[in-house]
Amino acid sequence: MPSSHSTGSSLPRRPVGASAVESSQDLPPTAQNPAAMMNPGLCIALLTTLLLALLATDGRAQADEPWSEPDMPEDFTRIELGGRPGESSILSNFLWRHYRNRRPGGGSYGLTLFNKEYMATADMWLSGARTGDGTLAQDAMRSALLTIEVDDEGYVHTHQHFSHAHERGWPFPMWVQPAGGPHGVAAGWHFQESVPGWVSHYLNAHPDEGWKGEQAIAAWDLKGAQSHGLVDDRWKMEATESPVVLTSPEGVHVDPFNSPFLQLRWSLSDLAAYDTPYVEWLRDGDESFSAGRRVYFDTPETWPVEPGQLLYCMARMDRHPQWTGTITRMRIVLPVPPGTELGIDSFFTVYDTRHTINNPILILASDLYFGWTGDLEFLRQNINRMRLALRHQQTVMGGLEHGHIVVPWVGHDGRSGIEIAEDGTRTYHAGRGIGNNYWDLLPFGGHDLYATNQYHAATLAMADLEQAIRDHPEWDVPLGALTQSPDFLREHAAEVRRVANDLFWDEEKGRFVGWIDLEGRAYDYGFTFVNLDAIWYGLASEEHARRIFQWLDGERIVEGDTSSGEDIYHWRFGPRSTTLRNVEAYNFPWHLPEGIPWGGQVQDGGAVLGFSFYDMWSRTRVLGPDSAWERLMAITDWERDVWAEGGYRPYYEDGKRGTTLQGGGTAGGLGIDFEFYETSLVPSILVYGFMGMDPQPDRLVIDPALPAGLPSLILDPIRYRGVPLTVGATSDAIELTVHEAPATALTIAVPAPHSRSGAMAELTIDRAGSYSVARREAR
Repeated sequence: MPSSHSTGSSLPRRPVGASAVESSQDLPPTAQNPAAMMNPGLCIALLTTLLLALLATDGRAQADEPWSEPDMPEDFTRIELGGRPGESSILSNFLWRHYRNRRPGGGSYGLTLFNKEYMATADMWLSGARTGDGTLAQDAMRSALLTIEVDDEGYVHTHQHFSHAHERGWPFPMWVQPAGGPHGVAAGWHFQESVPGWVSHYLNAHPDEGWKGEQAIAAWDLKGAQSHGLVDDRWKMEATESPVVLTSPEGVHVDPFNSPFLQLRWSLSDLAAYDTPYVEWLRDGDESFSAGRRVYFDTPETWPVEPGQLLYCMARMDRHPQWTGTITRMRIVLPVPPGTELGIDSFFTVYDTRHTINNPILILASDLYFGWTGDLEFLRQNINRMRLALRHQQTVMGGLEHGHIVVPWVGHDGRSGIEIAEDGTRTYHAGRGIGNNYWDLLPFGGHDLYATNQYHAATLAMADLEQAIRDHPEWDVPLGALTQSPDFLREHAAEVRRVANDLFWDEEKGRFVGWIDLEGRAYDYGFTFVNLDAIWYGLASEEHARRIFQWLDGERIVEGDTSSGEDIYHWRFGPRSTTLRNVEAYNFPWHLPEGIPWGGQVQDGGAVLGFSFYDMWSRTRVLGPDSAWERLMAITDWERDVWAEGGYRPYYEDGKRGTTLQGGGTAGGLGIDFEFYETSLVPSILVYGFMGMDPQPDRLVIDPALPAGLPSLILDPIRYRGVPLTVGATSDAIELTVHEAPATALTIAVPAPHSRSGAMAELTIDRAGSYSVARREAR
C-alpha cells in the first residue's frame, strides 16, 4: 500500500540555503553553493526505485505476506530498502504492528516511566502515529513527559501500576514477600475483606493472621474516634476529639532494615480539616511513645479532587537515628477536628523500590522529544525539572563525588537476596537485592554500571541542551540557579567515562561487569545489555567496544560461560540477555531460580527483541553497517518464519522452540509482545543507524552509512518539527522531500559534498520542495 507521500514528484524543486558548520576554508566550494549540490538524475533514479518497489509490494497477494497489517494508515511511515521489497514490507508492517498493538486506548502514553526513552527513540520520528483517540504520538509523549512527577529532592517517580509497595517506585517487593512470611520482618493491615492487588495472594492464604478485614480492626487500639467498622472497603470512623490515635497490635515486630518507609492510605470527609499526620514507635525496651521517635508523613503530591478520595501518605523512616533495633508497636496520630469522618484503607511497611534510572530516562526522553519536535514551550516548562533530575543523580546518587552512580538506598547495596554456602545451603536475606531498573529481578546496586551508563548519556544530553540554550537567546529558555555550564558537564562526562572504563571493565573476560556491591564483589553474568548500553550511551572506550563484539561474535570464548560462540544468538533475533547461568544473584523474593531452565527466564539466558536495536546500532558504529545489516536480515528471516506459523505466540507455543514468551501475565524466556513495548525500537536502526539521523537541539543531522547490500534507503515519510519529510539515501546522494512548508525554517546538517574530512554543511529549508545533496567521497 503506497504512502500518500510516496514520491513527492509533483513538488517543486527549489534551491536551499547552506552554511558551513566548520569554517568555510575546510569545505569544498559545492558545500557553499546550493545549486552545485542539486543532482536531478540521482533524485529521479531514487524516486523511481521507490515507485517500482511499492508497485512490486502492492502486486503481492496478502496470502504471500502473512505479516501484512491491512489497517496501516495511509500517512504512516513506510520503509523502502532498495532491491528488497519483501524485507521492506516486513519492516513496514513490523513498525505499524508493534506501534498499534501497544498504543494506549486514550489520548495519553500513560505515565509509566521506564519505557519513555524507548518510546521516544522509536516513535518521535514517526509520521501518522496516533493514540487511540487520534492524538499524535508526539503530542501524547509531550503530555506524559510534562505530567510525570518529580519530588522535592529531584527524584523522578516510576508511575507503575497499582501495588502495595513504594508509592514512587516499582510494584514489588511488598511487605508480604519475605521467605516464610513477614512475621518479625515486615507488617501490614488492610481494612477490607477483599484486598486488591498482589498482597491478596498471601492474605487469602493466611486468613487467621489478622492482617485484613474485621480481624485487623479488632487488633488495633482506637482513641479519639467512634468506629463504624468496615464500610465501603475502609475502616470508617468519626473523630470525637483531636487528635485521633490508632495504635498497632502488640506482638507484631518489625525490622527497620525491611521497613525504610511506612505508608498510610486514608481519606477524610473535609479536606480543609487536613493536618499533617505522623507516626511514633516503640522499640524493644522502650516503655512509652515519645516525640523523639516521631516522623511526619509527607503531603501527597497529587491531592484528591473531592472528599473521600484516598490520600497516599509516605513516612521515610530510614533517616531517623532511632529507627533501629526491633520495632514492637507503632501509633498513627491524625490531627483532625471532631466531627471529621475518616476512612482507613491500609497501613503497611514499605521497601525502597525506587529506580536509579528514572531521572536519566526523563532527561533522555525529553531531549529526544525536543530534538524531533523543536517544541520551545515544552523546553521552557521542562528544563528546570530536567536540571533538577540531573542534580539528583550528581548529588544523592553520588555522580559528582564518585564519578559513577553509587546507590545509597536501603536494600540496594548490590548484595544478592540469596546466599549460597559451599555445601549448597541457601539462605534468603529479606530486604536485600532489591532491583533498581528494567531488569527488576537482578540486584543492580552498590557501584552500578547500568545506572552509570544512563547518567553519562544524560549528562551529555544536558550539556548539548545547555549549549543550545546559550546559542539561541531568542528561545528565551530560563537559565537560573539549576543551570550548569556545558563545558563543566562535558568535562564531568569525560571523567565518568574514564572512571567507568577503569572500574567496571574485566580485562580477563573482555567485557563490563554489571555492578560491584558495597563489599567489593563484582557481578558478571555476561550481561549483553549492559555492554551494548555502554556503547549506545557513549561510555565504552573504542578498544573496549571492539572487544565486546569479539566476545558476542564468538571470536573469543569466555571460559566458564554457559553460552558462547554462535549460541549467544541462539534466539536468532538478537543476543541472549546473559551468557552465564545465574542461580544466586537475585532480588530476595525470587525463590528457587534454578527451578527455571536456562533460557526460560528473560533475565537468565532469555532475550528481549527490542534490544536488538542497540546491538545493531552498536555494530554500525564499531564494526560498520554491513555487520548491522547482517543482523537486520536475520531478524527479517526470523519474522518470515514466525508469521508462516501465525505469529509469535503460535511460533513458540508450548516451548516447542526451547522457551516460551513472557507477557500478558505469563512467564517466559523471550520478551516480544504484550507489555514489551520496546519491540518498536527494531526498525529505528534504519533511522539512527543506516540513515545516520541525530535530532540535535537546533538541527537534524543526516549522515548515512549504508551497508553494501543496501543500494538505497527511503523513509516515507518521517515527522520532523511538525513537518512530514521523505528522506532517501544512496551511495551518491541524500534526497529530501519536504511535503509542507515548515512554520519555522528547518536546519538540516548533511555531509559536505566531496569532502573526506567529515565536514558538515547546513541546509536551511523554509518551504516545501524536493532537494538533493551529493554524498561526500568515501574516507
